[in-house]
Amino acid sequence: MVASFLIPLAMRILGEEPDVVVADALEHPNRRWISVFVAARTRFSEDALAQAVADGVVQLVILGAGLDTFAYRSPFKDCLHVFEVDRLATQVRKRQLLTKDKIQVPTWLTFVPVDFEGESLTDQLALAGFDSKQRSFFSWLGVVPYLTESEIWSILGYIAGLPNGAHVVFDYANPPASYTLIQHLAYNRRASKVDKLG
Repeated sequence: MVASFLIPLAMRILGEEPDVVVADALEHPNRRWISVFVAARTRFSEDALAQAVADGVVQLVILGAGLDTFAYRSPFKDCLHVFEVDRLATQVRKRQLLTKDKIQVPTWLTFVPVDFEGESLTDQLALAGFDSKQRSFFSWLGVVPYLTESEIWSILGYIAGLPNGAHVVFDYANPPASYTLIQHLAYNRRASKVDKLG
């Protein structure tokens, strides 16, 4: 058993042992592409954030934060406030996992419960202390493919309308209508798995 402080934060939050994760990766090598994709998009987003902070950004909003770990390993602790936006149930689960492993919530982090399908991002961020006049950066990874077109445009409109401008990094998927037969089958398989997870 490895000392908990040596285990990467993501595995600590999930309660996974490193040897179990490695064994799973070796057993299912076809999953590696998703790990590479997630690592690459995260690296791109965090590099863009670093440049934005150097240019004066003081707030980071992580849309669909889930079990994101950036706030706990941020190199910008003294100059960047992080707002994690996600559904309340997801945030409750994350807080339980953090408590279980005795991981402190940093003072520069604020949880913002929002259901994109029925609540106003604008209102919930304001209630949480987000200052729309400050320069901000929005990280929106792994969420857009699951929203309706009107929800996507509403959030982009909000970001674009901030008085001092804002940065946003997001990923998206091409519409299923543009897929080949093989891509469509893979999409349906992924959509079914996501649907079962709720």
